[in-house]
Amino acid sequence: MNKNPSHLEKLVIDNIKRIRKQKGISQERLSIFCDTSASYIGLMETYKNIPKLSTIERIADALNVEPIIFFQNSENTEQNEDMKNNLKNKLKEQVMEKFSESLDEIFKII
Repeated sequence: MNKNPSHLEKLVIDNIKRIRKQKGISQERLSIFCDTSASYIGLMETYKNIPKLSTIERIADALNVEPIIFFQNSENTEQNEDMKNNLKNKLKEQVMEKFSESLDEIFKII
């Protein structure tokens, strides 16, 4: 029986594929890391195999990510990364500004 994958199943598979590619890991290498066949990974990425939760856990371990990330909309995770980077940059600017002010005060004393 060949059923169409649900929206959630597609989301999980798409995230697995995206993260695998981002990390530069081939389907074959991923299959070795999570003790399955390369053909299983290939069929999964074309929605012909739907991974069980135990397989998702092994794939997450192999990709060194938390399994929950596979269930999140990638737009949200990318937005979160952008927000983190923006916050980090603002914090750096503030620290550098305070450091510069402190140096100015020190040089006034000297």
